[in-house]
Amino acid sequence: MTAPAPSPRKWKATGALLIGTLALTILVGVIGVWSVEARIAGAVIAPGMIQVESNRQVLQHPQGGVVGALFVKDGDHVNAGDIVLQFDDTQMRSELAIIEGQLFEILARKARFQAERDGLPELPLPAELQTLARENPDVQSLIEGQKRLFEARATSLHQNAEQIDEQIAQTENQILGVGSQLTALEKQNILIEAELADTQDLFDKGLTPASRLSSLLREQARLAGEIGKTTASIAQLRGQIAALNIRRITLTTRLREEAISSLRDLQYHEVELVQRRLSLLDTLAHLDVRAPVAGVVYGSQVFALQSVVSPAEPIMYIIPQDQPLVVSARVDPIHIDQVHVGQRATLRFAAFDQRMTPDVFGHVTNLSADVFTDDATGLSYYQIELIPAEDQMGKLGDQVLLPGMPVEAFIKTGERSPLAYLAKPLTDYFAKAFRET
Repeated sequence: MTAPAPSPRKWKATGALLIGTLALTILVGVIGVWSVEARIAGAVIAPGMIQVESNRQVLQHPQGGVVGALFVKDGDHVNAGDIVLQFDDTQMRSELAIIEGQLFEILARKARFQAERDGLPELPLPAELQTLARENPDVQSLIEGQKRLFEARATSLHQNAEQIDEQIAQTENQILGVGSQLTALEKQNILIEAELADTQDLFDKGLTPASRLSSLLREQARLAGEIGKTTASIAQLRGQIAALNIRRITLTTRLREEAISSLRDLQYHEVELVQRRLSLLDTLAHLDVRAPVAGVVYGSQVFALQSVVSPAEPIMYIIPQDQPLVVSARVDPIHIDQVHVGQRATLRFAAFDQRMTPDVFGHVTNLSADVFTDDATGLSYYQIELIPAEDQMGKLGDQVLLPGMPVEAFIKTGERSPLAYLAKPLTDYFAKAFRET
């Protein structure tokens, strides 16, 4: 007997099963080979935004003040050095006038005291004071006042000295008169001594009475007393002359001592006023707030005249123009080991239509040395800067990049197989699961 022929329906099912199994095997094999041999480039995604290379420029003033003039508003274009704001100088110029008045008066008084100290016949003026006098009538008036005072004090000193000289001359004349009296007394004394000697001889011989001898002795004693008194008067008069000479010297000495003391007191006040004047002049010279760079004004904090600006308070900001644009992005600290300077990156501008805007290639140019913390979110991050390649900017066509636009940076890292990507979460899980805590 012959075996029964296989059913056509059975062959069809078996063939389909074989074909499916073979296809599945091929598919699994292809996927397995692809998962092992294929390479997928990794990337660190860093959100960021566009900035100019030198960042925005903030305009501040160290002293602040009251706004006197405002020349720009948000959106205006300025060139480097343009005046954007002026502070009111009314109060400072009033204070400067008061300080300069005090200072110039001190300079004029100082010149007078120096002339009195040195005993000069005239009041010499420094070149600075002469220049100020030609430019300022008030200074000229101060100088004239000091000249009159100098002349008055010099005249008073001269008159006092003349009075003393007259007293000295009178005393010297008295000395001459008393000296003549002394000479006469001395001559009388010589005559008395001669007459007394003769009378003594006669008395010894008994030719003259004792009363005559006694009378001559009394006269001799009187003359001796007069001579002594006259000599004492001359000495007293000479003492008066010495005292007058000392008084005359004291007049000049006292004037010089007063001048030296006044100069010492003025020196401290002068230094203080000079410093205050220089400070005010420096402030007045910097009342104009100028644009440090060319750019566009934004973020103005001052809008009206007579507004008060505090010291170092931001007045406005300027976005520099015609400077290279950079991308400032934030990298999660967990990925920072995969980022380095010079690393290539793909930049995607979220503000543009992604269907029409191609990706732009660039590279990392700067990496912060330490981590930053966002005050709003409390999250930590590393700050990096990226620059688009010059030949890539043409891809954007007519689209313009502006500071502040959002950017996504895909920083390329090492390549791994798909199997490694799939296995990584499992290996990380088991690496943590089998560790004792």
